[in-house]
Amino acid sequence: MVETSIVIRTKNEERWIGLTLKRLREQTYRDFEIIIVDSGSQDDTLRIARKFPVRIFQISPSEFSYPYALNYGIQRTTSNRYIVIISAHSIPISQTWLQDGLENFHAYQNVAGVYGFLKPLPSSSFADRVIMNGSNFFWWVLNRQQRFVVRQAGMGVLGFTNAIIRRDLWNQRPFNEAYGAGGEDGEWAAYWLQCGYIAVKDWRFTVHHSHNLGFLGWYRQFRYWKSLDRPAPFQQLKFRKDSPHRQI
Repeated sequence: MVETSIVIRTKNEERWIGLTLKRLREQTYRDFEIIIVDSGSQDDTLRIARKFPVRIFQISPSEFSYPYALNYGIQRTTSNRYIVIISAHSIPISQTWLQDGLENFHAYQNVAGVYGFLKPLPSSSFADRVIMNGSNFFWWVLNRQQRFVVRQAGMGVLGFTNAIIRRDLWNQRPFNEAYGAGGEDGEWAAYWLQCGYIAVKDWRFTVHHSHNLGFLGWYRQFRYWKSLDRPAPFQQLKFRKDSPHRQI
């Protein structure tokens, strides 16, 4: 049994999965396991992942939805305190990233989860850099703090691109699988915030993460995020390169 389990959903993530796993294995905090839930990769994702000490579980593409894949993976973890959820193309910014994130559970009472900021990946588009760096800049100008206590639900709160949640709270209430198309993170966070818990957003828990979107792609992305406040089934569809409707 470990204190922390890291769950990663994958499908065709060969470009970044190796670097993500390498950064996780370099963390100063070591009491964790890594669980990968793959939903039909047809590239080298699994071959790369098997070079690392991870446990891999596979589900068929027809079974996939965002909350189902996470619930499936968490059910197979051995951790007794914390669950880390991170995208396969989210690169931790430091070797103390995980230790820094977990420290918030000791710094504050009634923390349901911790999440961080997003910085564009090195290969990101001009639009990614403008929008993501601009958003981070305004956050810093307005708040001038290293971490923020969040008490109300809203877009992006406790986003599962990079988040840590308490295992005991998930045991009481797994992710709502009615939100198959996404939004299970915000729905879960909203429930526990309404119960009097808090979330913490920490600069030190930031990751590099982007989708190489253009400005039109970002417009579609925000429209999609806005739609996730209500349940919808996941649909296996093909989209344009700059579409936000991606499986992972």
